[in-house]
Amino acid sequence: MTTPLAPSFDGVTPVLPAPDPVDPAVRLAHVTKRFGSGPVVLDDVSLDIAPGEFVCLLGASGCGKSTLLNLIAGLEPLTSGSLSAPDEGAAVMFQDAALMPWLSARRNVELALRLRGVPRAERRAEALRLLGIVNLADAADKRPHELSGGMRQRVALARALAQDRPVLLMDEPFAALDAITRDLLHEVLENVWRETGRTIVFVTHNVREAARLGERVVLLGSRPGRISREWRVARTRGRRIESPEVSALAAEITVELRKEIRRNAS
Repeated sequence: MTTPLAPSFDGVTPVLPAPDPVDPAVRLAHVTKRFGSGPVVLDDVSLDIAPGEFVCLLGASGCGKSTLLNLIAGLEPLTSGSLSAPDEGAAVMFQDAALMPWLSARRNVELALRLRGVPRAERRAEALRLLGIVNLADAADKRPHELSGGMRQRVALARALAQDRPVLLMDEPFAALDAITRDLLHEVLENVWRETGRTIVFVTHNVREAARLGERVVLLGSRPGRISREWRVARTRGRRIESPEVSALAAEITVELRKEIRRNAS
């Protein structure tokens, strides 16, 4: 199956072929989730995520995006269906950095290395290397209260990388940040993804953020949550949130999102 993309600068609409079949990093097959006797939150969700792919999950509030992420993380059981993920598990990053306030940035990252069993003699150098990847090595000795919100999220990202899991799950990690800081962290995250080859599943309610970051954008409908539509995106290095490609794709996604919202409101 092919999916049309946003128009390029010359007005041509490129089309990406479906990727060659590979064993997925994450596979959900006919997954349903219900909490107790309440309504069905997710219904018959099937999704394959390839190794090294960057997938953005997008949808209105309450559509089940975070629940789907929690299922992949193993934090919630399925009601029915099947899910496969790497045996090593996944690292999870939330909107709140949740750093230990009495530890420096470096020591927060070292804590994840310690829990992973990295020898004490190697932890400092590895923590500094990971902070360097997120452009924060010069703040390694600062405590969380000395860091801005964006810097704290970069420490949280370095800590997630320290877990050395093949899959990184991110639940609206930049939602509380201002637009300028968020855009800077988009660049940091894209560089991390390219450098590490991690499979990333990124939950957001921000259409432009999804269009800016994702190799694939998956739109969830609501009540119950189902996959409504998806877009495969031609990745170009340095794609900016204000670029014509991102704007055009965001506009197309917004049209479909509004259809879903109206459908659920009727």
